[in-house]
Amino acid sequence: MKRLSHLLLMAICLAGTTLRAQPTAIRAGQLIDVEQGVTLTNQVILVEDGRITAVGADVEIPSDARVIDLSDAVVLPGLIDAHTHLALTEMPGADINDFGSYYYTSLIEPTAFRAVQGVTQARSLLESGFTMVRDVGNAGLYGDVSLRRAIEGGWIPGPRMIVSGIMIAPYGGQFQMQPEKPGLGNPEYTYADTQDEIRKAIRENIHYGATVIKLIIDNQPYIYSVDDVRAAVDEAGDVGIKVCAHATSDEGIRNATLGGVASIEHGFEPSDETLALMKERGVYLVGTDFPPSRTSENYARTVERIKRAYEIGTPMAFGSDVVYYREGWTRGELTLEFLKSYTDAGVPNDYILKMMTINAADLLDVHTGAIKVGMIADLIAVEDNPLTDINALKSAHFVMKDGVVYKQEGRFRWETPRTMNNPGRKPQRRTNR
Repeated sequence: MKRLSHLLLMAICLAGTTLRAQPTAIRAGQLIDVEQGVTLTNQVILVEDGRITAVGADVEIPSDARVIDLSDAVVLPGLIDAHTHLALTEMPGADINDFGSYYYTSLIEPTAFRAVQGVTQARSLLESGFTMVRDVGNAGLYGDVSLRRAIEGGWIPGPRMIVSGIMIAPYGGQFQMQPEKPGLGNPEYTYADTQDEIRKAIRENIHYGATVIKLIIDNQPYIYSVDDVRAAVDEAGDVGIKVCAHATSDEGIRNATLGGVASIEHGFEPSDETLALMKERGVYLVGTDFPPSRTSENYARTVERIKRAYEIGTPMAFGSDVVYYREGWTRGELTLEFLKSYTDAGVPNDYILKMMTINAADLLDVHTGAIKVGMIADLIAVEDNPLTDINALKSAHFVMKDGVVYKQEGRFRWETPRTMNNPGRKPQRRTNR
């Protein structure tokens, strides 16, 4: 009996040794501390089970660790796009101010086709260094939820996703409807014109897998009031989910801010007083600030608004809103083109990096965005230092997400796992309310 117990104990110990994931040690010639805006040299980053367990110049590398040598590179946290639409690609030649092309695309392309497009867009963003995104609608009938599940389950490569499901809006959404075909706006929007309808729409979205709620505030003559927004924030907050608000007018931005949303999407026309209110309430501006190649007509106004927001101190997180196609460009390359808007506005490189890392991570309430012990191991490496030239972010040659290497020495690498997962998310009601 004693011998049997001894053998059983040895088997358990051996099994535990076998199951222990091999640690990874990364030698970083330069490492950017995005919080402080400084560069550290000759650092070692230890990664175990998808988390960062040690960082420093004197970190001891375990004997069984896999060592990745990035001694000639600059290492920084994975990038975050807090406003994207992976399952929407407008027809070639569409103008940013032409809602007709967006309307047409949403009408003729079924959810299945758009989700397939999203597979390519997700891989492109990951390959370009974006390890996390917040997808805020325009995905047909929950195409974004399917993409998120496929990525989390290991079926396809892509960034970690927070998804909004179907956008909630006053009647008409962002379209001008016609009475003979009132259903043309579906399933892009759920129309909700009372607080009861808003609450019901939120519950349906969460039931079908949404992990953030998006409200369309002011695309119709009638807009959501402060009380309407507060009802949405309370309903979603009961299960720990945040609300973001598409708002462009000063009134719409102010209503959404006073109603308690986490972020303003676009926010094209805020007064200084409203930007100051956003700062006071800790509401992020996700400006979707299109580069001049896409919106030359309004570019000066875009740059002016960025300057005002930065000078006032309104918290900002990076969001692109790329939904268009350009011959010869990937979705990741188009997204990084948005850097020009911030450099033209005079935003310092260290703050642009914060917008794309720790600021966005704070908005999304995720444990990434910085290279610190306990953080998710989302890391990228570039050739030059983006604190000196922010365009260095366009040269990511190494990408790690969740401790898994997806790109090394400039080559994307991904293998279908032997075991697939089928993740789902059932938000639990908070107990501290």
